[in-house]
Amino acid sequence: MSHSDKRVFLTGASGFIASHILADLIELGYQTTASVRSETKAQEILNLHPEWKGKVTFVFVKDIATPGAFDDVFKQEKNGFDYIIHTASPVNFNVTDFQKDLIDPAIQGYVANSIPHAGGPQVKRLVLLGSAVSVLDSFQDVSVAGADYTEKDWNPVTAASAIESKNAVLGYNASKKLAEKAAWKFLEDNKPAFDLTVMNPDIIIGPMLQPVHGSKNVNETNNFAVYNFLNGTYKQIKGLTFPFYHFVDVRNVSRAHILSLSNPAASNQRILLISDLITPQLIINNIRKHFPELKERIIEGNPSQILPDNVKPTGWNTKKSYDVFGKEWAYIDLETSVVDTVQDLLRLEKEWHTLEVHQEQIGGAH
Repeated sequence: MSHSDKRVFLTGASGFIASHILADLIELGYQTTASVRSETKAQEILNLHPEWKGKVTFVFVKDIATPGAFDDVFKQEKNGFDYIIHTASPVNFNVTDFQKDLIDPAIQGYVANSIPHAGGPQVKRLVLLGSAVSVLDSFQDVSVAGADYTEKDWNPVTAASAIESKNAVLGYNASKKLAEKAAWKFLEDNKPAFDLTVMNPDIIIGPMLQPVHGSKNVNETNNFAVYNFLNGTYKQIKGLTFPFYHFVDVRNVSRAHILSLSNPAASNQRILLISDLITPQLIINNIRKHFPELKERIIEGNPSQILPDNVKPTGWNTKKSYDVFGKEWAYIDLETSVVDTVQDLLRLEKEWHTLEVHQEQIGGAH
């Protein structure tokens, strides 16, 4: 089914999740305009995916937190956009100034601020990539499971509590919650012609379609949830914890964004995207099961103890995702996701090694 008469604007197109969304938009035939930070970023994407040439128009937005950052994009699109997918937001736990580096860009980067005077009335829906951390309770005792979270829940974390804690995870949680709150408040205050759908996924892993230049550029979630087992960062299972204990595959997240564009059931909804449990030991077990050649690289842990000591995570009610997306909706399980992610990382490691050897040879030639 072609959607060639529908125009979509995708922000942050060089990101882990957005790269999958871009691939899906192109495959389905949407007229796609995608923002990246620079012409160099756009060229890197096309070098990696030459089959996308001529099927996507790139625009350049250096800093999404700048007031009116997207104004020129909307002015240049004479026919306007039917849908907007906004994914651009910081995901970095290695920051020191939470307000400046996490919270402000997440809130100020909210693309709807540019729509009323520049986007035009033809925009039907904004699909916003939020996070399950806007829903969960950052202060809940992880050793005691509570009632399953639903889309009606909001994280009690505040900017002040995150900054005071000096905890980067809390800072990230606050940034995502406050950005989503700002989105809903914008709708309430301005009553624009478009409606809103917010996706709230937990830890996202999966194969990567974005340009990855070396092992230090693996995206944050794939890095701490999978790659750190391969690269030797994790030396023992004792004391090893994750910031959250549920996951969803990146391909599910991308598909949910696409399915939400024109689906009436997605109108003005928050939608949790949660597949299953994810723990350090589950990652270890799946890698050692499917990649016996990696056993020397991967710690063994305690194969029968799935959860870390004193961790009983609260579950998630994902009924709405099935209700909205219908019979075709199914979550990719952890085992499949881990296998596909590891295969992708091993492929990339070979590429990085080949590149390093090539650079050494060039260096030696001088």
